[in-house]
Amino acid sequence: MPAPSVSDGFMDGVWMRAGQLEARASGRVRLALFAAMAFVGLSAGIGTTAAPASAEPASFRLVDGADLSPAVLLHVEP
Repeated sequence: MPAPSVSDGFMDGVWMRAGQLEARASGRVRLALFAAMAFVGLSAGIGTTAAPASAEPASFRLVDGADLSPAVLLHVEP
């Protein structure tokens, strides 16, 4: 029986097919990441819009009544 022969372009075809499979796999990964980011973004948006908004007075001792303008902080007289 003669030994089976491999055509000259066989390895080129193998590498081309491997490249196609890699491109499909990377496309699926990209699609999954996009879907995950969209889900997180929409969930965060829906979660923050459903929260009640209320204004509260600042209760920081450092900031209460302090003048934090640049001139005061740098001790510059106008």
